[in-house]
Amino acid sequence: MTILDQLSDKHRELIASLPYRVGLWVSASDQVGGSDSDDYELKTLENLIEGFSGDVFGSELLQYIMADTVARRDQWPEWGKDIESVPEECEMAVDILREHVDEKEVNAYAARLMEIGEAVALAFREYEDNLSIFQSMLLYIDYCFLVLKAKKQQPQMRTFEEFLYISQHERKALNEIAKRLGTTFI
Repeated sequence: MTILDQLSDKHRELIASLPYRVGLWVSASDQVGGSDSDDYELKTLENLIEGFSGDVFGSELLQYIMADTVARRDQWPEWGKDIESVPEECEMAVDILREHVDEKEVNAYAARLMEIGEAVALAFREYEDNLSIFQSMLLYIDYCFLVLKAKKQQPQMRTFEEFLYISQHERKALNEIAKRLGTTFI
């Protein structure tokens, strides 16, 4: 029996749906790239969830949650609705988990949601290759400020090339999720 079996159906669904919903929310945060980016990001999300469900090296709880997410694949279309509530749901989910598991497991869940959101954001490069010199300089300045901020907080920093894959809208969405999960995103 897992912790998931001890939760109400509503709470269990919330926790199992968020890996999918977070990815959708990040994808929907930016409309650049049109249906091409949406399709690519959705495929990345699906592959990621499938892959994480078999991850036996992480938290046992995470493996159960991801397996539950995959087992409910027929519910994904329904989970794709009303995604504007995802940030609040993230906060509720970690609060629910804190009542049942230790902080290490809660942090692992939050980190997994962030990994999924970041991977979806990185799946499609919204910034075009033909940026003007001015646009490139502004983006590089933004990147340099993030590097300086990251050095203070010590997370792993992305390269400038990876930075270009995450649009400002996606970055804002990821920061909102991070704030609600009680973690950081650089």
